[in-house]
Amino acid sequence: MFAVGVPAAVAQPVIFENLDRLEARIGDFAGPNRAPRVDRRLKLGACAIRPELIWYGTGQTTVLVRCGGPDGWQIYVPIDMKPAGQGAVQGGGGAVVVVRPVPRGGTITAGDVDFRSDTYVPGGVTAVDQVVGKVVIRALNPGEAVRANMLIAANAVKRGDPVQIKSGGTGIEVAVEGVAEQDAPVGGRVRVRNVASGTRMQAIVISPGIVALPGYKNPEDGRE
Repeated sequence: MFAVGVPAAVAQPVIFENLDRLEARIGDFAGPNRAPRVDRRLKLGACAIRPELIWYGTGQTTVLVRCGGPDGWQIYVPIDMKPAGQGAVQGGGGAVVVVRPVPRGGTITAGDVDFRSDTYVPGGVTAVDQVVGKVVIRALNPGEAVRANMLIAANAVKRGDPVQIKSGGTGIEVAVEGVAEQDAPVGGRVRVRNVASGTRMQAIVISPGIVALPGYKNPEDGRE
């Protein structure tokens, strides 16, 4: 009898995802004037179905790319705005960009940001003086454009602060000592307590340490 040899299994070549094609798909998803950056060092198995693309986090700066299945994978792809000269629409004339990290809840200083004329993002702030002194609602990283919805006004009055409570009409002003019982920014409403009488009332923050009762008018210009 002759032994019948069983041929050894032939290793199947590994097929990798075409990163150029994947990047183009992400670019179509992200929209015009946006440039995805797929790391060319990645070795991703070819996805049997079209990968799922969704925005990750806030600000539309990262896309989550997910390939389903038992051998699936997922990656996070950063999205950049195309600089001037590559078809970017400079509708905002530039944007304020973070140059050093600002932690969540931190107050932006002039040294934390810079204006970049070659950067544009929807909703981006276009003047440094519009962000300095504002508080950020999440951490900001160098190179990130600042959007208006990332900022809130800093509190000009904090709970426990001594304040002057002003009242009066045109040509007349009365000021008494008080204590703030809440935090509030300029223009915000705050509950204060009259130190002398103990009366509590609602006032509007005029500036750090100064609040005014509704109807108060500046004696210098008659404005409320």
